[in-house]
Order: sequence, then C-alpha cells, then structure tokens
Amino acid sequence: MRIILLLFLINFACPGTQAQGKYSISLDLTSISGDRVKVSIVPPHITDKEIRYIMPAFIPGSYFRKDFGRFVSDMIVVTKNGNFLDIKKEGENVFAIRNKGEEEIAKIEYFISDSWDMEKPNPSMSDEEFNYVFQPGGTNIQSGKNFVINHYGYFGYIDGHKDLPYELIIQKPASMYGSTTLPRKKGTATKDFFTAENYTKLVDNPILYCVPDTTSFTVDSTHISISVYSENGIVKSKALTYYLMMLASAVRDDLGKLPVKQYSFIMYFASPENQSMTKYGGFGAMEHNYCSFYFLPEIARADSLDGIIKQFVPHNFMHILTPLNIHSDKFDEFDFKHVPQSAHLWMYEGVTEYLSNVIQLKDSLMTEEEFMDIFREKMDRANTYPNVSLMDMSRDLNKKINRDAFMNVFDKGAVLALMMDVRLNELSNGKIGLKDVLLKLSQKYGSNKSFKDDSLFEEIIKLTYPEMRSFFDDYLIANKPVPYKDYFNKLGMNYYPTLIDTVWSFGKFTMAVDQAHDELVVLKVEPGNLFGLEKGDFLLSVDDAPMNLYTFEIIMDPIYKAKNGHKVTLGYRRGTEKFRVEATPVGLAEKKTNVITSNDVASDEQLILRDKVFGYTPQKR
Repeated sequence: MRIILLLFLINFACPGTQAQGKYSISLDLTSISGDRVKVSIVPPHITDKEIRYIMPAFIPGSYFRKDFGRFVSDMIVVTKNGNFLDIKKEGENVFAIRNKGEEEIAKIEYFISDSWDMEKPNPSMSDEEFNYVFQPGGTNIQSGKNFVINHYGYFGYIDGHKDLPYELIIQKPASMYGSTTLPRKKGTATKDFFTAENYTKLVDNPILYCVPDTTSFTVDSTHISISVYSENGIVKSKALTYYLMMLASAVRDDLGKLPVKQYSFIMYFASPENQSMTKYGGFGAMEHNYCSFYFLPEIARADSLDGIIKQFVPHNFMHILTPLNIHSDKFDEFDFKHVPQSAHLWMYEGVTEYLSNVIQLKDSLMTEEEFMDIFREKMDRANTYPNVSLMDMSRDLNKKINRDAFMNVFDKGAVLALMMDVRLNELSNGKIGLKDVLLKLSQKYGSNKSFKDDSLFEEIIKLTYPEMRSFFDDYLIANKPVPYKDYFNKLGMNYYPTLIDTVWSFGKFTMAVDQAHDELVVLKVEPGNLFGLEKGDFLLSVDDAPMNLYTFEIIMDPIYKAKNGHKVTLGYRRGTEKFRVEATPVGLAEKKTNVITSNDVASDEQLILRDKVFGYTPQKR
C-alpha cells in the first residue's frame, strides 16, 4: 500500500512540475502587425517579487554588443489572477517586472521589430554608436515572403532560469517551410512545434521560413542539408550542392570523419539592389554547432557566385571542430549579458580560418597559388593593425584598441596557425601536425566539456613537444615579429618582404561615393584603363551583378583580384548613356609585399615537410 500511495503521489506531482518547468512560446507568422511579430510566452512557475526578463546583449559566435532588447516594444505581463504587473526597463536589455503580490505569472507578451530594417535615428551617428546587428545574426520579418528567426532576436529568459526547457509553437503560412536543426515535433501544414533543452540550445539553431528550396546529401553517416531563399529566385540550392558535397568530403578526408551527425547550410541571398536591407551590417555568415546561417549577395554568374561561397562557407563549416568540440571554460559561463573573456580567439577563428583553406588545398578545391595569395594578403592586412598581442586583445574586447584589432584573429591568427603547423610537423618529422593536436583535444573534451582558459598551451605542450613553449611565448603571448623567411624556407619556399612582381590589372582608377545619387563615381583614371572609364562615370555592375554602395567590395572582386586571361565585364553610366565593356587584364610590374614563391632547388627534406603540411609535393602535382 505504501508503494501504491507513493506511485500515486509521484504521478500526481509530475504533470504539474513538467508543465510549469519550461517556457512555452508562441509566434503567429500569419498575422503581422506592421513590421512586427507578436511574441507570447507562458513562463515557468514564477512568483518572485522582482522578476528580470533578459534579452541578449551579446550572443555566441559574435564578440560585439548587439542589445536585442531595443527591438522589444509594448510588453505586458499578466498574472493568473488577471492583474497587469508594472514593468521598468533597465538599460537596453533588462525588463524589471514588479510582482508585489507574488502572484504567478500567466503570460508575457510583446512585439518584436526586425533588425534588418533598423535605421539610424540620426544620419550623423557613427556606426559604433548605432551598433547595427550583422545580418546573419539578426532578424527579418517580410510577411508572405520570409522570416529569419535568430531566436535571441525574439526571445529572452528570466534571470536565474536560463537552463529550463523551451517549447516553441509557430503558426505559419502553409506554403512556407521552416529550415532548422532545432528538434521538431510532429506538426501540421500551418503549425510547427520545436523543443530545446535550454536557452543556449535554442539560440544555437536559427530558423528560416520561406517557400522551400532545399537539397540534402549524406557524407558517410552525416546528413547535410542546404536551404536557400533567393529574393529574385536566381540562386538555387541544387546549384550549391556539388561544391558543398566536395567541401564536406574534403573535411571528412582530412579529419577522418565528420564530428557531427547532421549539419545545415541555411542561406539567404539578397538582391544587391535591395539597399534598405544591405544598408547596414554586411554580407557574411554566423556559425552554430550544427548549422551556419549566411547572408550573401544574389549573383547570377556561376563563377562569381562560386567565389562568394568559397569566401564564407569553408570557415564557418570548420567551426564544427572549434569551438564546438574544443572550447574554454569561459564559454561555459556565457550569460548573454557579457562577452566571454577567452584569450583564445586566435584558435577559434584563426586556426579555423587556416584549416578551412589548407583542407581545400589538400583536396584540390584550391590551388597552391590561390592559397599563397590568400596568406600573402593576410600578412599584408596583419601589418595594418595595432601592434597588440592576440591573446591580450582577446581577453578584453571592451577596449577600443582591441575591438579595432579584432579582425586580426582572422589574418595574423591564421598565419600563426600555419607557422604552428609547420613547427609541429618539423619537430615530429611529419608525424604530428596542428590537425592531429586538435583532434586529440576534441577527443579529450568534446562539445560538453571545456578546457581551462589559462591551461591550453600546457595541454598542447603535453601532447607534443617542450619546444612549442617558445612558439607560444614569442608569437601569441609576447607578440614578437614572426620570422616568416625561416618558416617558409622550412617548406622549400622563398619569402620576400618586398618584391617587384607581375600583377594583372585592367588599369588603375579610384572611386568615391556620390552622396547625391547614392552611387559610386569614378574620381580619377590612370592612362591605359581597359574599360575606357573617364572621370565622372558611375559604376553599375561587374559581370552583370548590380553594384551599390553596400555590395561593391564583393562585386568588384574580379577586378580587384584580376587573373591572367580572365575576362571581366564592367557596366557603367556616362551621363545618360550606358556602357557594357568586356576586357582582359594585362601584366604590369608592381612592388608587392610578403611575396611567397616556390624554391626550384628545394631539398627533399623541405619538400617532404611541405607534403606533410599541404598534403602534396610539387612533383606529385
């Protein structure tokens, strides 16, 4: 009888505990108020006098303040007794709810405005003051067309209750499909049900709603999906499948296996002419543990689109190694209020950037010339940043000098990863490289266990050689100049700080923004310009991809990086007359910096080391 009574009590208690121990969130994407979505939340069982609802100031995968609380409006909090509670906003992201009667809250409701349409309240406001949200980590609300749901832009959590489960119910148009890696329960044509273990898991899995354009494939036992929204229907998911399949296979070949069972590429292609959407922020991607979200220009020409994909996809895909499976305890403390002060952005971003390129080189998705050009440019850019230690910079991104140097983790960080790979292979006679060290670390830690932030170098030294201590001390901690010549010589390659070399060019010209027309105008043209440009011409397109103030850096890439024999078509306007001119670049002598060339008399020992690092010897090619 005691056993029966105990079971009765357990069964009686459990349903109430389960129902009250989670967040139940509802969104209705079929009923949009202006450019806003209504959020309705049934919170966990809460009766505190002071309740603080938190919207994220910082988000995983980004190291700069976002302040998503500024997109919340018209919040109400209602108790089960039907009383409306007072709400006071503290700063941008904290909503203090006063519950003097300690009543149980029945619901929290508010409206969310999307971040992609945000405008500066004052045109003279600086970008830093404005604090725009990078589109891949933001939100978009376009009724009848698409909805970009990065959850931290819609939902928050009650302070002290971030680790409770979330249930998400989304009413949607029957024609739309929600692409995501978020666990999905059985729904209907017009209603989706998703679940997440906690807030961190929820925000790690964005959703893109649109008329579906999806493709999937399998590499070994890993299921990989591609979801595309293209504003004018120019880019299709099937057109991206071959390259992404080759990339995933190359990563599998290099790592031995893919460390995830599923992965999604979720891609939004914006028309370059859609200036309201591309005005602030920028093109790029946001990585997550089992997916990555891309905001890219919609380009029709296949080779130009291929270049854009190669620029952004490999790096974000390689985050499946770090920080997914290798991260410090600073990430365990992520509270969405402060940026993690980890010293190892050089690894999370720099090593990832290096691996994303060298894996393509090994699998012939990139040539040695392309690889060396990328790293030459990285060394050039590294010289333009403030002379600060990458580790010191990482530890305190609140300082402006460190924020200004942030992008150096992608440049100098990647170059240091290459040097580290060379040094490890040299010490081990080709038996241990950087990838091997990372795989050992990922096996020891994995996605659910972290290393101590101040012990990483000791961990690597234990796995490798005492000589690595001086590498870390000199180049990552002390920020000493890297002896590039010595390191490239180990690979049988020549390094020149400066060199007169042949570059391919269509002729130099300078541009500026014409504020009156919001166009790019040619200011100066040097003699011999192959497109026939004149001062005062307005640039319109490159290879028929429309250009505006916010896309020109990407669209102009075939001109910036002209190649021997590669024709480019430039569109421009002179007065009312339009021109479309095709040209082939010519070779010009130019002084270049950080030049890397192959040494024709490299020794067998040097070539063997190069083979271990790059995956081939010149003779094999």
